[in-house]
Amino acid sequence: MKNFYFDICAIPIFVIILHTYFSRKMTRFPAFRMYFIMAVMSLACCVLDIAMEFVVNPVPLTKFEAVLGFFISFLYKLFRNASSVIYLIFILTITKTDYHIRSLKNRWLLWLPDTIILVLLIQNFFTGNVYTVTQEAGYARGPVLIVFYIVAMFYEIVGLIYCIYCKKFFDKRKWWAIISVYLLIGIAVLIQFVRPELMIEMFATAIGMLMVMILVMRPEESIDSNVGIPSWQAYREDLKNIILTKEEHDILVFHMTRANENRNYLGDRRYFKYMRIVIDSFQSYLDAHSINCSMYFEHPDNIYLIFDRNNYDLKEIAKNSVALTRKMLKKKDQEEFWFDAKICQIAYPADLSDYNDIINVCHRFSLYGPDSQQYFMGSDIIKSRDFEIQNHIEEILDRAIKGDNLQMYYQPIFDVKDGKFHSAEALARLIDKKYGVISPLTFITAAERTGMIIPLGNAIIEKVFRFISENDLNRLGISYIEINLSVAQCIQHELPNYIAEMQRKYNVDPSQVNFEITESLSESIGNIMDKNLSKLAEMGYSLSLDDYGTGYSNIQRLRKLPLSLIKIDKSVVDDVFTDEGKVIMKNTVNMMQGINKKLVMEGAETKEAVDLLSDLSCEYIQGFYFSKPLPENDFLEFIQKNNIAYTA
Repeated sequence: MKNFYFDICAIPIFVIILHTYFSRKMTRFPAFRMYFIMAVMSLACCVLDIAMEFVVNPVPLTKFEAVLGFFISFLYKLFRNASSVIYLIFILTITKTDYHIRSLKNRWLLWLPDTIILVLLIQNFFTGNVYTVTQEAGYARGPVLIVFYIVAMFYEIVGLIYCIYCKKFFDKRKWWAIISVYLLIGIAVLIQFVRPELMIEMFATAIGMLMVMILVMRPEESIDSNVGIPSWQAYREDLKNIILTKEEHDILVFHMTRANENRNYLGDRRYFKYMRIVIDSFQSYLDAHSINCSMYFEHPDNIYLIFDRNNYDLKEIAKNSVALTRKMLKKKDQEEFWFDAKICQIAYPADLSDYNDIINVCHRFSLYGPDSQQYFMGSDIIKSRDFEIQNHIEEILDRAIKGDNLQMYYQPIFDVKDGKFHSAEALARLIDKKYGVISPLTFITAAERTGMIIPLGNAIIEKVFRFISENDLNRLGISYIEINLSVAQCIQHELPNYIAEMQRKYNVDPSQVNFEITESLSESIGNIMDKNLSKLAEMGYSLSLDDYGTGYSNIQRLRKLPLSLIKIDKSVVDDVFTDEGKVIMKNTVNMMQGINKKLVMEGAETKEAVDLLSDLSCEYIQGFYFSKPLPENDFLEFIQKNNIAYTA
C-alpha cells in the first residue's frame, strides 16, 4: 500500500484556498475562476488518490471494488490531465494574453492533446491498454499510459516556455510563484518515478497553488474589500499587461460625481453598501446581455470596465447600466443615495497608448469639458489643449520654478478710512513659452498633486521679496504685500528658516509682508503649523485668514491664532445685497472687530457693492471694481497714479 499521507496533508491546503476564494467573493473574475477550477480538480484528485488506495488494496478484490477502482482511476486521470490545461489558461488570463485562444482554431489546438487523453480513457473501457483493475491483480498499468505522461510533459514544457515569455508581465516574486507549480510538480513526478510508493504529486501541487494564492492572487491587494470586485491596483496591473500585449481593448470609466456628498452624509459603511448596489446593477446588465468585460473599483468613486475589442456599443452599455442602476436604487427605496456619473470611453491603442496618459485621462476626464457634459470620448480629449498641458505639467512647473515663466501679479487693496490703496495681494501667473497662459487652478492643483508645491511656493516667496526690495513701498503708500501659503508649506519645519534666509538675502522688513492661510487650513491646523505661524509672528510678519465664509471656522480658534486680518470670501460679499446677507455681514464685522481683527472684503465688482461695504465699517476692500491683478510694472504705475499724495 502506498504512502498517502502527503495527499491527506494536501487536502486542508486546497480547502483553505477554496474557502479564501468564496469568502473574498472572487467567483466572478475570469482568472480567479480558472484558479478555482484547478483547485477543485486538484482537491478531487487528492480524494480520488486516497480512495483508490483503499479500494484496490489488498487484492483479491470483489467485483464491486474492481469496477469502483476502474472508475476512480478514470476520473483521477481525467481531472489530473485537464488541470494542466486549466493552469495554462489561468496564466493566459491573468496576463491578459488570452486573446491567443480567442479563435476556435487556437482553442482546438490548446485542448487537442487533452482531447486525445479523453479519447484514450474512453477506449480503455474496451481495450484496457491504458490501465486495468481486475479482481485478481488489482490496478495495473497498460502500455498506452506513457501517452499520458507525454501529454502532461508537453503541457508542462509549453507552460514553462510561456512563463518565460510572460516574465515581463510579473515582478520577480510573482513570476517565481507562477512557475513554482510546474517546478514542484516536475520534482514530485521524478521522486515518484524513483519512489512510486510516495504519493507526493498532489502535495507539491497544493504548495505551488498556495504560493500563487499568496504571492500572485493576493486577494487583500487585488480585491477591494469594500465592494468585492478587483481593486485599483488590479486595474493598473491589468492595464500594464494590456499595453504589453498591444492588443485592442476598450475602457469605460464611471466617475461618481457626488461621491463626497454621499460619503459625508451616509458615512463609509452605508456609502459602500450603496456602491455595491451600483456595481451589482452594472454586473446584472452585463450578464444579462452576455457582455464579457472586467470590472474594477477605485476607492472611493471610480468604476472601470475593460472590454476585449468585440465591437460593443459602449455608449449604449453605459446608458443602460446607469438607467438600470437608478431603477434598482429606486426599487430598493434608496433615494437618499444621490447617484450621478460622468463617463469616459477610451479605445486602446487608437485613442491612447501610453499607460500614464490613460491613467491621467481616467482621473481627470471630467475637467476637459463643461459641467453639463456627461459622456466623454478619449478621442476628443487627446485633441484638447488641457490634456496636452496636464500630460506635461511637471516639466511646465519645472520650467516655471527654474526660469522666468512664473510671473507675479499684484491686486491692490483699498483702505476705506484713508481713501487710498493700502496693500496688495501677490498672485502667481504661469506663462509657459510653449503652452502659453496656464490657469492658477491648473498649475497650483498640479503642483500639490505632484509634490512640487514646496519649490513653487518658495519661488513665489523669493519673487515677492525681490519685488519688495527693489521698490520703496512706503513711498508708494503701500504697507505690505500679501503672500499665500499652501498647506504643504505650512507643515514644513524649515518654513521659518527659509523665510528668514529670504529676509536676509533681500533685506526686507518683516512688517512689509503679510502671509495668508486659507480658512480650510486653519480648521485642520496641527502642531507644526501652529509653531510655524507663531514663529513667523514673532519674527514680525503679520498673518491673515483668506476665504473666510467657505468653511466652518471656530471663533475661539480664530481668536487664538496670531491673525491680524480676516479676508471675507467673495461668495459672502455677493450675498450682502439680500436682507439676510446684510445681517450676516454686519454681525460678522462686529464679531471680528470685537476680537481685534481687521476685515478685507474680497470680490467687490461694482460701485454699489463698494458703497454698501464701506457703510458696514469694514477696513479694506479688494476687487475688480478697483483693479484686476496687474503685472509688476503696471501695478507700480497704477499705485503711483492713484496714491498720488504718497508718491509726491
